[in-house]
Amino acid sequence: MTEQGPRRNVAGGIALLVLGLVILVPSGLCTGVMAIGAIVSMFRYSAAVGMLPMALIFGGPFVAAGGALVWQGIKRLRRGDE
Repeated sequence: MTEQGPRRNVAGGIALLVLGLVILVPSGLCTGVMAIGAIVSMFRYSAAVGMLPMALIFGGPFVAAGGALVWQGIKRLRRGDE
């Protein structure tokens, strides 16, 4: 009989990769735009800190979670090839 272990690892890896990219791409773009805007406004208007900490505090966990899901999906796909 065939073993279902490696096939399930590949399907799970693809699912983790897609879910991670769905989370990572929009949150990364939004956080990046807000952070770049905050940095530009700091230099342009000589503000102290601006909105940079807020962008990193609210967007950072979503970027980290999406990146972790992508990384776990890649690891699972590599392990499924063996």
